[in-house]
Amino acid sequence: MTVAEPKPPTLQERVAARFGTLTATERRVAEYLSAHPQEAAFSSAEELGRATGTSDASVVRTAKALGFDGLPGLKRSLQGHLQSLLTPANRLSNSIESVGNGPEAVLSATLRDHIERLTQAERTLDTDEFRRAVELVGAARETIICGFAGLEGVSEYIATHLVRIGHRARSASDTGYRLADRLLLIGPEDVVVVLAHNRLVRESRVILDHCTEAGIPVILLTDTLGEALRDEVAVVLSAPMSRPGTFTSQATVLILLEALTIAVAAADRERSLDTTDRMNQLREELIGYSRADEGYVTLPKAKRKPQRRK
Repeated sequence: MTVAEPKPPTLQERVAARFGTLTATERRVAEYLSAHPQEAAFSSAEELGRATGTSDASVVRTAKALGFDGLPGLKRSLQGHLQSLLTPANRLSNSIESVGNGPEAVLSATLRDHIERLTQAERTLDTDEFRRAVELVGAARETIICGFAGLEGVSEYIATHLVRIGHRARSASDTGYRLADRLLLIGPEDVVVVLAHNRLVRESRVILDHCTEAGIPVILLTDTLGEALRDEVAVVLSAPMSRPGTFTSQATVLILLEALTIAVAAADRERSLDTTDRMNQLREELIGYSRADEGYVTLPKAKRKPQRRK
């Protein structure tokens, strides 16, 4: 059996993992490289120094601080990913500010950008990691989904769907003191899913620390934090969520979590179908008629023609 080699971290993951150890100048260079991978792939150290308001020596030092053997190694890494970096959808998205043809142009650009991002996710996601995530959720006593900063609704939505296929699940997206109540009874027989794009809010940091101390497995779904948090979690599902400096989209997060839910259901098909059947029976009792008749019952009544007075 051949063991697949782990995928090397992306530039963005390296920056996220080492950002706290960089100097102020190195941070400035790293942020520029992360936000402008196309330019970084083919520019000289001198050109990058001018672009960042630093120097060619600072650029080289930053590349080494990020774990490369220097600027040539960084450029080789970026050029190796150039096919995905220079896609038509990305070029279109980079030009979206100049689109002046109204809502239709924005709609088209947004749809194409999401399609390309999902295509990238399909190429870059580690399928072994995804399988491990499915196994953890399938075997867990309860799945706790933690998403903050706009991800609360996604967390609740997926928790609801896991319940509908027969798995105990709940969202733990409260902030402040209330989060402590949500975390108090989680144990090693449970699994926690943490959603984090490219930074950790305080609540996510507390959750990871608590899970590490209590021996609770964590599935991390992230954009750029995979390398930085690899040693703190059981599974990393790393996929491009959005490009640096753009509006953060939750589409990739939602689709990956839906894929996870469907895969869990498929792994225990009988349990999932039995639970869904019981749910439908309860719904029918609550609404007072068979769901099979729902379409008929809710059909609007035909309007009667007004009768003429004699």
